[in-house]
Amino acid sequence: MKRHIFLTRREVHLPEWRAAFPAMEARPYAAADERLAPPGGALLWLHIDNHVKQPEAMVESIRKATPGCPVVVLSNVPHEDEGLAVLEAGATGYTGALAVAAVLRNIEAVVANGGLWVGPDLLQRLLVALGRHAGQSSRGEARLDKLSPRESEVARAVAAGATNKEIAQKLAITERTVKAHLSQVFAILKVRDRLQLAIYLNGLPHEAQSRILH
Repeated sequence: MKRHIFLTRREVHLPEWRAAFPAMEARPYAAADERLAPPGGALLWLHIDNHVKQPEAMVESIRKATPGCPVVVLSNVPHEDEGLAVLEAGATGYTGALAVAAVLRNIEAVVANGGLWVGPDLLQRLLVALGRHAGQSSRGEARLDKLSPRESEVARAVAAGATNKEIAQKLAITERTVKAHLSQVFAILKVRDRLQLAIYLNGLPHEAQSRILH
């Protein structure tokens, strides 16, 4: 069984953490060193409370000290700017610290399969923030060459933060058709989801992009 290590300032961990992973370990932030990376690795859960001013710096430090260990950020007050910052820093998941046990186990499953977890309540806000943060780049435009004109329109709209309903209304097609185009776009561009597509097209710095996309 993969080890689950929660890095936190809390002296008493939240009951949801233990309910999700009965064998979990809780350690202070200072314990984020190479000893957290045993053979077989561990999933690190970084609890961000209101006293943390630069969570992205913490993620980078932990990833450097524990190569091969994915980091999921649990935020007391999750919001899109913080979410983007920690994802760019290499986190493989971002959600609220009060997430219930079932959600934590879902996150584990997604991360174990190479996915990137962002809670559904935050995903659309992150997409909008990402479009505002980076903007459509010339590199992103070049990457659309593999797509048909209609697939390119759908991909651009997703990268700008549009929902399927908004895309359907704009292009005068059904939401079902939008979903079909998106499935093709994901397959052709080799991205897993809407967030990865937005990251792929919006031209984030190469190092941050590669950490999120792979």
